Amino acid sequence: MSNPSQLASTLLFGTGIGCFLITGFGFLLGRISTESLETGIIFPILGLLFIALSRSIDTGHGFLSDSFPSEDDQQLVDRVRSELETTRKENLVGSAWAELEAAVLESELSEE
Repeated sequence: MSNPSQLASTLLFGTGIGCFLITGFGFLLGRISTESLETGIIFPILGLLFIALSRSIDTGHGFLSDSFPSEDDQQLVDRVRSELETTRKENLVGSAWAELEAAVLESELSEE
């Protein structure tokens, strides 16, 4: 398994470079010009945004660093085990409550 933050950072950086490539081809083909603000100006802005997001994930700061944690394989395994154990405990508590409710309802119905 790979580090989620490295994968996300690489993907965002590549997308940013792709946006700059689109901008370059747009200038070469004359579809984007610096004289008028058209929709083509969105691509270099998006390129800068994607590269900035990529760098923020690399440094571990920013709002996307929580979504893409920087953890190695052992930390990932430990986190997943912990989440599975928590889910299992919650399911056990839920089933215990269901059994208790069923017993109470059964006793109430038998009294009537």
